[in-house]
Amino acid sequence: MISKIEINNIVPYTNGLTIDNLHKINYIYGANASGKTTLSHFLENPSEERYYGCSIQWKDGIQESIFVYNRYFREKNFGSSTIPGVFTLGQATKEQKEEIEHKISELENIKNQGVQFSATKEKLKNEQIDLINKFKDDIWKHVYKRYESVFSNAFDGLKNSKDKFFQKVLKEFNSNDIVELTSFDSLKKDAQTIFQKNPILLEFIQTIDVSSIVHIEQDEIWQKKVIGSADVEIGKLINRLNISDWVHEGKKLLRENSNVCPFCQKETIDENFKKQIELFFDDSFISDIETIKRLKEDYNRQSQIILDILGNIEIKEKQNKASKLNVELFSSFLKTLNSQFFGNKEIIENKLKEPSRMLELTSNDSLMQQILQMIQVANDAIQEHNSIVTHIVEKKQQLIQLIWKYLITDNKTLIETFVKKNKGYQNGMDNLDNKINNLRTKYRLLDAEIKELNKNITSIQPAVDEINKTLLTFGFTSFKIVPTKNDQNQYQIQRNGGEDATKTLSEGETTFITFLYFLQKIKGGDTPENVNNKRVVVIDDPISSLDSNVLFLVSSLIKEIIKDIRNNRGNIQQIIVLTHNVYFHKELSNIYLMKDDAGQKFNPYYWILRKNNNETRVIPYEQNCPIKSSYDLLWKELREMNNSSCVTVQNIMRRIIESYFKTWGGLNDDMILNEIKNPQEKEICRSLIYMINDGSHCVPDDLYVEQENELIEKYKNVFKLVFEKLGHIRHYEMMMSQTN
Repeated sequence: MISKIEINNIVPYTNGLTIDNLHKINYIYGANASGKTTLSHFLENPSEERYYGCSIQWKDGIQESIFVYNRYFREKNFGSSTIPGVFTLGQATKEQKEEIEHKISELENIKNQGVQFSATKEKLKNEQIDLINKFKDDIWKHVYKRYESVFSNAFDGLKNSKDKFFQKVLKEFNSNDIVELTSFDSLKKDAQTIFQKNPILLEFIQTIDVSSIVHIEQDEIWQKKVIGSADVEIGKLINRLNISDWVHEGKKLLRENSNVCPFCQKETIDENFKKQIELFFDDSFISDIETIKRLKEDYNRQSQIILDILGNIEIKEKQNKASKLNVELFSSFLKTLNSQFFGNKEIIENKLKEPSRMLELTSNDSLMQQILQMIQVANDAIQEHNSIVTHIVEKKQQLIQLIWKYLITDNKTLIETFVKKNKGYQNGMDNLDNKINNLRTKYRLLDAEIKELNKNITSIQPAVDEINKTLLTFGFTSFKIVPTKNDQNQYQIQRNGGEDATKTLSEGETTFITFLYFLQKIKGGDTPENVNNKRVVVIDDPISSLDSNVLFLVSSLIKEIIKDIRNNRGNIQQIIVLTHNVYFHKELSNIYLMKDDAGQKFNPYYWILRKNNNETRVIPYEQNCPIKSSYDLLWKELREMNNSSCVTVQNIMRRIIESYFKTWGGLNDDMILNEIKNPQEKEICRSLIYMINDGSHCVPDDLYVEQENELIEKYKNVFKLVFEKLGHIRHYEMMMSQTN
């Protein structure tokens, strides 16, 4: 059974619509274009993509089939010359029907047991939630709030969450295996010492390898005079004049295929001179020059790496408040090192320009060793610090465990009581889960048996017979519905002569037979297997195209469905009727239908859809019918009058008796009086009728107007007596007991 409907982002429910508290019988009234068909179409096709923001909530979570009658139903089933057949129980023996009914009853019992078990489980779950929430509050109050100021650090990560604190308590209760219990005073003292500071582990400072750059600075090449060969004739002159570097630079300026001297710019260069110069700068000279170039590149690269590493250390340690490095001295050394690296780079450049010069690089070995020593001293201090921190962390963790052991022990009774009760709830729910699963298995097996039995005894012929019988009963004699010749699982509408009547039926005839066909569908099934499935029925304006006579016929058929629902007969669990027709709504709301077979009130629930500015909203009226007749209003006025005059009372009573007994019942004054056999009571009734007629049609004298309230009560008593003596006291009681 549907308990709640929610529709969002669908015209005309753009701001959302919620119909809650749905019952077995529901009437929803709404004018045309208020969204009734949209609502029925959603119920029929809730999985369509456009209804992604809409939902149907089922009672007890049990989903059932929804059968919807609306204009789409007619278009779908009566759009061609054949109609899908409806399977109902056909030529079944009494024993077969009883067997199926017995199994259906057993299936319903299994379902009810499952609902009861689920309800019990839900109750246990809610009680468990209440238990857990209360325990959370208790443990928060008795443990956290009580010891927060003393053992604050033991509650790190738990201070803003009762849930996390609750989980921590249970974890410590189950896993804290400390045997010896420490006293509160001792724990408090240790907490004041260990929790006083919160030191952290420090990272070690990166060290560097300076051996390569030291080797470069100490290389012999810098002291070596790199000159050309003395064995060449011109070499003696160059060496004697000590102009090797000058000639080496000039050699770079010699142009190929040119005899112009780069120095005097005269044509003094011949091939022999060029050869002499080439022989002077031999392989040994070239090798030394290449060595100098390679050492230059290595020195530049390695010095930059060292400066980058040391520079990053300087920046990081300046920002580290807990730094163990003498940052000020370190910065001074780094500045000196940078300057000396720069000087050495200039010397190397000079060596490349003047290879014959004997130069010496500044050795940074001692300075870099001092820097490395400073780093080592700092790292030693960090090692010592971290050792202390690690010990404190261990001590802190140990203390926290001791504190929690104390807290758990101190609140042992509270925690054990909760754990025991919570386990009981969990065991109960697990047991119910097992029972529910067993019932589901039984349900599936029994449902399969019922479907198998239905296959053998279901037929579409009973639905044909029932529809034709209803057509004849209501005076539709010019057509009937028959199984098709080619497919016995299909219907066809035929005239009495056998021709297809689908295209020649009037609007009213088509609508009426469509509704009769729908009634058969909700009583049977599309296949033999689903004949007995539980279902919800939605009817959207079934009398839109019918005349006033058929209105009462359709309402009568729907009332039969409602009677079965009220008395739990059949497989229809719930009905939702949507209509814009006031008379149809009033007919279905007839007060005489509102009691079940046991005489208990079983009023439907009412809603009205109201559209304003293209937006529809729903107004619930619960069991109070919002659409009233003039007859209902007369009774309402009679019930609610307090200080009304006798004239008003008389007039209301006269109109009620005229409407109920005379107009509807066909009785006159004498016929009413003749139903009362007791002479004394007959005189009282006669006087009441005469007083009513006299008081409502004549001008009373002053004395009559001034009669006391006791006379009004006398009228009411005699008015009630009329209904009692004519056998309609239940109608009187129902009308006088209404609340609206």
